[in-house]
Amino acid sequence: MEFKISTLTLEAFLLVLVRTGGFIVTAPLFSHKSINTRLRILIAGCIAITLFASVDFPLPEYDTVFGYTVLVVKELLIGLSLGFVSSVVMAIIVMAGEFIDREIGFSMATTFDPSMGTMVTITAELYDKMLYLIILVTNLHFYILRALAQSFDVVPLGHVNINYGFLFTEILSFMGQYFSIGFRIAMPIFLSTIILNVILGVISKSSPQMNMFAIGMQLKVLGGLLMFSIIVLFIPNIANYLVEKMNDVVMTVLGGL
Repeated sequence: MEFKISTLTLEAFLLVLVRTGGFIVTAPLFSHKSINTRLRILIAGCIAITLFASVDFPLPEYDTVFGYTVLVVKELLIGLSLGFVSSVVMAIIVMAGEFIDREIGFSMATTFDPSMGTMVTITAELYDKMLYLIILVTNLHFYILRALAQSFDVVPLGHVNINYGFLFTEILSFMGQYFSIGFRIAMPIFLSTIILNVILGVISKSSPQMNMFAIGMQLKVLGGLLMFSIIVLFIPNIANYLVEKMNDVVMTVLGGL
């Protein structure tokens, strides 16, 4: 039995592979430094084969080799963009952890995060690792892959028309939401430290001889850890919300392509 495949079909598969590869390179979880290049290529290839076998993709339309090269570059940009915005959404939890450390006095205790290549605070690192652990345990990473699969329905192969004005407006809107969501995650710590500062201020006025600075630093750490032990129970809800938010942002970006 002879196995034949047309050139256009192979070219369509390569476009799917390029978009999938660009997404895997920058997407959360899959872009972690612990995953080497060969494994990423294998993951991208398996996902591309699965998508190509389950979805009826249109054959690419081009006139010259340069035209096909333009299609490849566009598909690569789409994959990189989708993976990048997904990573930005997941980075909200890191920013919230840094907010918390700044309030309870742990901002100087930093550690190197190999996934981002930067120094992060200990609470931010703990939040980040717990988030990805929950994503793996609860299979939320399938929602990340589903966003990639839906991108082929919203933006078919070879049909990319970038609306720069729309994307610029939506990115500015998301940047405002980025800080708002991070602040909301850290809000319980903010409120507890504000209440503690008010109490310490009242005590310092009533008893000026007491060294409130030395006592306040220890109480902030103790109160912050106590509040953190409570809000850490809501990490699964935060992970679910961030994954849903990631899907919304990806669909918004696709709307401008």
